[in-house]
Amino acid sequence: MKLSVILLTWNSEKYAAPCLDSLLNAIRHIDHEIFVIDNGSTDNTLSILEKYQSDKIVIIKNTQNRGVAAARNQGLKLAKGDYVWILDIDTVVNREAIDCLLQEMNNDSKIGVAGCKLVAESGDVQMSCRKFPTVRYKLFNIMETLGIHIKNNNGQFYTDELNGNAAFEADYVIGACQLIRKEALDEAGPLDEHIFYGPEDADFCRRLKLLQWKTVCIPTVSIIHHYQQISHKSLLSKISLSHLKGLIYFFWKWK
Repeated sequence: MKLSVILLTWNSEKYAAPCLDSLLNAIRHIDHEIFVIDNGSTDNTLSILEKYQSDKIVIIKNTQNRGVAAARNQGLKLAKGDYVWILDIDTVVNREAIDCLLQEMNNDSKIGVAGCKLVAESGDVQMSCRKFPTVRYKLFNIMETLGIHIKNNNGQFYTDELNGNAAFEADYVIGACQLIRKEALDEAGPLDEHIFYGPEDADFCRRLKLLQWKTVCIPTVSIIHHYQQISHKSLLSKISLSHLKGLIYFFWKWK
């Protein structure tokens, strides 16, 4: 078995070394390859990455920000592993989590994507697996961002299941941690590059579902995710507008 890991960086000098250090420790017992795609960083990210370059770590340098889907696809097209692990660079991983994810995939050949619990440094559990996006859910999320509390806004999440002790099927797990079966990836095809920044993860899991592949979350293991939520920092920022454009495309595509 071989594991391919896809990491995407963009002005990630704060997170690159902690993520890579934890990753290399977590998968040292597994035959692996790592692809780090830098999306045109202008800080010290590249100088940090160069220290890690080796025969197992390939660094791809983009001259501009190509977006999440297009950049991750650069790594996905090169991946040779039986499983492909997409990770956000602001994660800190561990051996227990990846071993459990791989074991779950090995136990059920119909799992196309598996994710685990994501927690903040404080230990707070993040809603990392969700129902497919709807206009209603997204409007509620925007209102919450503006400080307007929405009652009964938890229908889009799997709160009880995430706090449980059993693996469960979900509509999708977010792209911060997706372990993908290569066979499922080959059948579904790459991430949709019409989507610059979200919801390419939901779109991919939806395509897998149509092909009868399961998306599963395992809440008994976890990794740290700093969860920058850059699209929530300003509703009128360039990245927020790109996210909105991706959502409109997603809703149009899936009617």
